[in-house]
Amino acid sequence: MKISFIFFFLIAGIVTGNFSAGYSHIVFFAAFALSVLPCFFFYFRKKQGILIICVLFFIFGYLSIQERVKPDLPSHHISNFLDTKGNVITGKIVSFAKHYKRKYQVTLLCQTIKPRNNTESFKGLKKVTGKIKLSIYGSSNKKIGYGDIIRFKSSLKSIRNFQNPGGFDYKRFLKLQGVYGSAWTSTNKIEILTHRHAGADSGDEVQSTLFSQMIRKIENLRIHYFHFILNQIDYSNSGKIMASLITGKKEIIPHAIRDLFSKAGISHLLAISGLHLSIVSLLFFSILYRFFSLFSTLLISGNSKKIAGIISIVPLILYGIFTGFSPSCQRALIMIIVLIFAFIREKEKDVISSLSLAGILILILDSAALFSISFQLSFSAVIFIVYGASLLKQYLPLILKKNIWSKAGVMVFITLFAGLGTSPLTAHYFNIVSIIAPISNFIAIPLLGFIVLPLGLVCLLCFLWLPAFAGFLIYVCTQLISYLIIFSQFIISLPFAWSRTVTLQWCEIAALYLIFISIFLIFKGYKKAFAVILFLSFLLIISNFVSLGLNKSDEDLLQITTIDVGQGNSTLIQTPEGENILVDGGGFSDISSFDTGRYIIAPFLWKKRIKIIDYVILTHPEADHLNGLIFILDNFGVKTLIKNSDVRDTHAYNTMVRICKKRNIKIFNPLDHDKIFGLGRIRLKFFDSSKDLLAYNYNNNSLVFKLIYKKFSMLFPGDILKSREKKLCLKPDIGLHSDIMLAPHHGSNSSSTKIFLEKVVPASVIISCGFQNKYNFPDHRVLKRYQARKIKIFRTDENGAVFISSDGNDYKIKTFIIK
Repeated sequence: MKISFIFFFLIAGIVTGNFSAGYSHIVFFAAFALSVLPCFFFYFRKKQGILIICVLFFIFGYLSIQERVKPDLPSHHISNFLDTKGNVITGKIVSFAKHYKRKYQVTLLCQTIKPRNNTESFKGLKKVTGKIKLSIYGSSNKKIGYGDIIRFKSSLKSIRNFQNPGGFDYKRFLKLQGVYGSAWTSTNKIEILTHRHAGADSGDEVQSTLFSQMIRKIENLRIHYFHFILNQIDYSNSGKIMASLITGKKEIIPHAIRDLFSKAGISHLLAISGLHLSIVSLLFFSILYRFFSLFSTLLISGNSKKIAGIISIVPLILYGIFTGFSPSCQRALIMIIVLIFAFIREKEKDVISSLSLAGILILILDSAALFSISFQLSFSAVIFIVYGASLLKQYLPLILKKNIWSKAGVMVFITLFAGLGTSPLTAHYFNIVSIIAPISNFIAIPLLGFIVLPLGLVCLLCFLWLPAFAGFLIYVCTQLISYLIIFSQFIISLPFAWSRTVTLQWCEIAALYLIFISIFLIFKGYKKAFAVILFLSFLLIISNFVSLGLNKSDEDLLQITTIDVGQGNSTLIQTPEGENILVDGGGFSDISSFDTGRYIIAPFLWKKRIKIIDYVILTHPEADHLNGLIFILDNFGVKTLIKNSDVRDTHAYNTMVRICKKRNIKIFNPLDHDKIFGLGRIRLKFFDSSKDLLAYNYNNNSLVFKLIYKKFSMLFPGDILKSREKKLCLKPDIGLHSDIMLAPHHGSNSSSTKIFLEKVVPASVIISCGFQNKYNFPDHRVLKRYQARKIKIFRTDENGAVFISSDGNDYKIKTFIIK
C-alpha cells in the first residue's frame, strides 16, 4: 500500500508541473505544502520516512514534466530551422516505418542541415539535433529502414495545430515525443549513407551498428509478413485486421472498420496493447512451463514456474520490438514484466502494489506518459478489474469455480468492469459509449485473442518455410474475422447499442469515478466513506451545472464561428432560439487521408455540446467545402441539407447522397422555393443564381446568401469568382450590403473585385485559408483592396477560429489566437 502512495505523489507532481509550466515554482510548492502535506503527515505521523520519499517523488514528477513541456533547446536544434525551403538534410531513422496508401512515414533524428539560403545565420553546413516526421512518397528498390543514415532535399515545416476550441493538441503530442517539425521527399531523391556491405568506398558512408542491423532485420521480417498476410487475402478488411493484430501496423485499417469496432466496444483489439502482450506471455509461459515440468526436480521445488516466467520475458520483448515497440507497447511491456516478477515472488495477489510499481517505472522513464490515452485507459481498466473481482469473490463466489461456465461468466464480468472503468475516458476522448461492449467483447476477445493471435504467431514462425500451410491458417483466421465483422454490424444495429456523446469536462469525469467508487464502498460496507464520496460527487455535478449555466449564451444572442479548417471553409451559426446551422465542412483533396469533419469540426461541435444540427448548408460540391461534411452527416443528428442544384460524380458527393438517404436527411434547394428562408428571428436571404449556372463551374455556382438578424448582417459568398460577382452587382436593389463578409474564394485575386466591395461595404472580412498554403491565399492585391477601404481583416491561418456574437444591433468579433 505504501508504494501506491508513492505512485500517487508522483502523479500529483507531474500534474502540478504540467499546469504550472511557465509560472513561479514557489507558488505551487507552497500550495502543495499547505493543502496536501498536512493530510498525509497525519496519515504517516509514525512513518515520516515514507512521507519524505513521497515528497521526493512529487518533486521529481514536478521537475521531470517541466523539462518535457518547456525544454531548454540548444541553438543548433532543428526547431530553429523550421519553415525554410530547399534544405539538404542528413539524419538517422529512429523508428519503424508506418505504411499508408501513397507514402510511408518515419521519425528522423537530424544530424546536419544545409539551408538553401546562405544567409549569415544559415551559412554552409550546420550540425543539428532534434527529431522530425519524414513522409516518403513513391516506390523504389531502395530499402530504407531503422538505423539508416539518409540525405535528401526538402522544405522543413513547423508542426501546427488547427486553432479551434476542443481541438486535439497535435503540436504538444509530438513535442512530448521530441518531434518538432516535418519534411517530405520521394524515394528516388533519397541518398542512403549507411555502409551495409564490405568494400563501400564512399567517404560519406558510415558503418551501420550491430544493433541497427538486428532491428532492421526484425523490421524487414515484420514488413515481409505484413505483405504476406495481405497478399493471401487480396487486401480485404479481414486481412488488414489480422495484419494489424499480429504486426501492430494499425495504420492500414480503414476508418469504416475502426468506427464499426468503436461502436461495438472492441476497438482496443486493433492496437497492440496489454491484452495482446498478456496473451502472448501466457502462451509462451504455458509452453515453457509444460517443458520444465518434465524435469521432476524443477517441478517439486516449484522452480519450473519461476524459470518459465523469467524466460517468457525474452519472446515477449522480441514480440514487442517486432510490432514496432510503440510507446503504448513499451508501457504494456513494463506492466506485464512487473506482474511476472510479482508472480515469481508469489506476490501476485497484491496487484495494486505491482501496478503502482509498474506505473512508477513508466513515469520515471517518461513522465509525459501520464497524459497518454493508452496509459490512462490501461490503468483504469486494470484497477476496475481488480476491485470488481473482489466484489465477485464476496458476492458471487460460485462464479469463480473452475468450469467452462464459470470462466465464461468471469470473462463477462471482467469486460463489464473494464468497460465501466474506461467509459468516462472513452466518452471524453472518443465521444462514444458502447452499451453493447460486454457482449461483443465476450465474442471478440476469445476469437481474436485466443484463436487468431496464436494462429497468427504460428504463421509468423513458419511462413518462410511452409507458405502453403501458413496461407491456409491465414485463410481460416480471416474467415473468423469476417464473421466477427458481420456480427459487429448486426450488434451495433440494435437499439441503444451505442451512442455518441459530447466531450465530458474533467469535473464530470471525476464525478463519474467518484460515483463508481461510492458504489464499490457501499457494497463493501463502508457506509460513512460512501456518504462522503457520494457527497463530493454531487458537489462536482452541481458546480458543473452552475458553470454551464454561467457560460450559456444570452437567449437573444446570435453566435457565428468561422472554424479553422485549413484551406477550406466551415462556419457554425447558432441562432438565438438554439438552432444550429453548419455552413460547409472544409476538406482536403480526395487523395488525402485527413478528414476535417472527423478531426476538426466534430471535436469542435462536441466541445460545444452539440449533437443535433438543424441545417447543413453546402455552398458548392468542391472538396474543400464538401469532404468534411461526410462524417458530420453520418454521426450527428442532421435534419436538413441545403445545397444548390450541382451534381458531381465523385466518391465524396455520392457518399453524401447515400448517407442522406440512409439517415432520412431532407435535401433542400432554396432556389427552388422562396429566396428568403426564415429561422426564428434570423433570416437567410439566398441570391438567385439559377439563370447564371454554368456546367462544371462549381465555384461560380456557389450558393450566395446573407444572414440577417435585426440590424446585423453577414454575407456568405462561397467561392464565387469575378464574373459571378459582376452579375450579382448588376441586379438592381439586390441588397448585398453586410456588416461582415466571409471572403469569397479564400481571398483569391479571382474574387473580391472593387465593384463587389462597393456593393457589400463590409466593415470586417474573414478570410478562411490554410497556413502557408500552396495558392498563396490571401492574395496581396486583395489585402490591399481591403486595407484601402479600411476593412478589418481576420484570417483563420493567423487568428485561428473567429467568433462573432450579435444581439441584432451591435456585434463583437473575437479570435482564438489573441495577438
